[in-house]
Amino acid sequence: MRSMLSLIPLVLALQFPTEFPPDPPLPGISPAEYLGRDLGADFTLADWDEVSGYYRQLAEECPSVLLEKRGTSTEGRDWLLATISSASNLARLDELKGLAAKVADPRGLGEAEKAQLLADAKPFLFISVAMHSNECAGPQFGMGFAHMLATSPAEPWRSARENCVVFITPCLNPDGVDHVTNWYRENVGGPYEATDLLELYQLYAGHDNNRDWFGLALEETRIVTEALYSEIFPHVYWDVHQQGSTAERFFVPPYRDPLNPNLDPGVITAIDALGSRALYDMTRAGYQGISTGVTYDMWWNGGNRNVPVRHNIIGILTEAASANFGSPVWRPANGLRAPRGLDGYQPSNRFPDPWAGGWWGIADIIDYEIAFGRSLVGSLAREPEVWVRNVMEAAERTIAEAEAESPKGYLLPLDQPNLGSMERLLEGLQLGGVDVLAATSEVQADGRTWPAGSIVIPLAQPYGVHVRDLFEAQEYPEGDPPYDVAGWTLPYLFGLERVELHGEYSGEFTAFDAATSLPRSRPLAAGNASNRHQWQAAIKVLQGGQGETWLNTTEQTLPTGRFPVNPGTTSAIDFFTRTPGRDVGLELPRIGIVAPWVEVKNEGWLRWFLDSYGLEFQRLRPETVRAGRLADIVDVIVLPSVSSGQIDGGRGDLRTPSKYTGGLGDDGALALHEFVAAGGKLIAIEGSTEYAIELFELPVEEVTRDADDFSCPGSVLRVVSGENGERYGVPDSGSVMFSRSRAFEVAESDDDSDDSDSESTEILDLLHYAPTRILRSGWIRGEEAIEGKSAWLRATVGEGEVHLFGFQPAYRGWSEEAFLLFLRALLLNSNS
Repeated sequence: MRSMLSLIPLVLALQFPTEFPPDPPLPGISPAEYLGRDLGADFTLADWDEVSGYYRQLAEECPSVLLEKRGTSTEGRDWLLATISSASNLARLDELKGLAAKVADPRGLGEAEKAQLLADAKPFLFISVAMHSNECAGPQFGMGFAHMLATSPAEPWRSARENCVVFITPCLNPDGVDHVTNWYRENVGGPYEATDLLELYQLYAGHDNNRDWFGLALEETRIVTEALYSEIFPHVYWDVHQQGSTAERFFVPPYRDPLNPNLDPGVITAIDALGSRALYDMTRAGYQGISTGVTYDMWWNGGNRNVPVRHNIIGILTEAASANFGSPVWRPANGLRAPRGLDGYQPSNRFPDPWAGGWWGIADIIDYEIAFGRSLVGSLAREPEVWVRNVMEAAERTIAEAEAESPKGYLLPLDQPNLGSMERLLEGLQLGGVDVLAATSEVQADGRTWPAGSIVIPLAQPYGVHVRDLFEAQEYPEGDPPYDVAGWTLPYLFGLERVELHGEYSGEFTAFDAATSLPRSRPLAAGNASNRHQWQAAIKVLQGGQGETWLNTTEQTLPTGRFPVNPGTTSAIDFFTRTPGRDVGLELPRIGIVAPWVEVKNEGWLRWFLDSYGLEFQRLRPETVRAGRLADIVDVIVLPSVSSGQIDGGRGDLRTPSKYTGGLGDDGALALHEFVAAGGKLIAIEGSTEYAIELFELPVEEVTRDADDFSCPGSVLRVVSGENGERYGVPDSGSVMFSRSRAFEVAESDDDSDDSDSESTEILDLLHYAPTRILRSGWIRGEEAIEGKSAWLRATVGEGEVHLFGFQPAYRGWSEEAFLLFLRALLLNSNS
């Protein structure tokens, strides 16, 4: 499309009157000079060496740029952060960060101190680029934006350098940029140019790396979280993304309804104001096809622009239409569709100037994104105190409302079984800047007394909204289904008891420290395998190491597969079930995960789960399964949540090299059947359960498929132990994440049938969805379709067994309580 840059000087002259004499540009190499090609040139992408190398050279040459290594990515690449402002601001950056910290937490400041603070502080803008690595314009946009902001003498860039400090991630996911770029370079110019990757671009999560911002399972999210809430304390956060290519060219806030009632109205309206101003500026400059108020809501937690909003930060999402990696696409006018929520591809208040169609490529995306960034820094530079004050006022409102309303906070008792999961939750809160307290005395609250050691998380703190939104049960309003999930209450998913504190509470407290606030040694007891640290230690023992820290208080070396009932004793129990006195001599199985040549997020989260527990495994590609003799290499095979068609037929994509297109087919199906019949174990998860039911002819029906009025796109549901649950140590009650998941019903046997050749199949009902009060957090419609139905079944097939999980136990790394159910399926045999 034609460039709009020629119209920008006129627009900027209206925005910024002549306040400064023109200056020459600051020194600093341009992206085109560094790359040796135009920025966003068709059929090219920039890899991490090029992106990081550019920022390093820009920082060496330009006095307005600082570059620092903040950590290491999941696969070991440097994780970088660029800071851009005037040389004088950078010289006092630590001082400015200190001011930002006080703005974020104004507790104890007098009115005069706050007024001076607002006068001295600078707006901090944090820009996250290229989280989703197949949204390919991001890294080059960041290079172009950084160069203009750092070197241009024109407005608003000059004022932005003087009045603001901008932090840019050259790439939030460096590993993925290399994976995508290398794949594209391998295929560009050939028949597979637009072929999707064979692997997740982020080792464990792929696209779900933008669903980890409260779970904090990934290294990259932990790096950013610590920077945001422990050091930088930005006032505005811009998350740069791309979407499909057939609707609007660019999305800016406001977001669509529903609005989460916990969110501060000042923060929300500030988002709306900056987005609307950008829509105004860009439309005046001739940019077409910009939408607002569609598709993306402000309900769910866990995204890169969502969690900052719960920290009183203006969280902005933009979504540009994509190309095919680095290849331009042709989109005729009659091939375009309306943005989600609009009736037709025509002008409306939320889509004032539709794009007329044509060619669309990386350079166009960069052009739109830089135009938005120009508007954004212009708004911040014109009224710097407005945006700083917004954060302070939101923090003060959060504290005042928590002091005046109820609950006042949450208490976590120390005598609950899963202290390992509680430690993960509390450390994640602290990484997110939340005050967590450990009681050094008894706690008096709501007419009850709680013992010393109890954990209290007050809501009267600047980030109290973040706490409340993670701890309370969500009630999604009637209307359109959620953009993502409807409920996510973490104490439920982590299997933790949490107590609402409605009145004033009293006691002596100190800051929570995992090393001292939680007991580091807990003797085992029969059926007490509900602690992630105990499982990790037990697995370590079974691998030949020592795991005494969380197993007992002795220094003895534990026999493989044997665990003492009490410290200092040698009597053995089966740690993993409720039945004391069982001496099963447990050995760790050899685990294999079927890994089709497609990007399967659930397969990645399963790998993350196994790695976090120290369990070794291997990935089984379709050709490995088809080769048969699986018992030679594994004892347990896991089918991740993929469709039967993908398992059986593979990618089925003519644009994919043939060696990657095949699924298990007939040979793989036969190999799996022979593996189980001879004594192997197969675990099928969610989407793959249909394949397992059909393959092994199990007398099981999946009940959601034909339930016309049933819908549950993402909520926390209550589960209860099935009639055979005790054989696997299943708790009486718990919670799982149900996201378009499955439920089962065992078909009644036909006693009159005389099929002596059929294999005898025993079905163990291990876990049910609750028969009543099934919804714990979120939204569900037509729940009677799954109430009382099975969530986890175990079937015997020959000498082996098949497990059917209707839900994803490792869903996005959130489901700590479900992790333990999955461990039981992996490691236990109910016939032992």
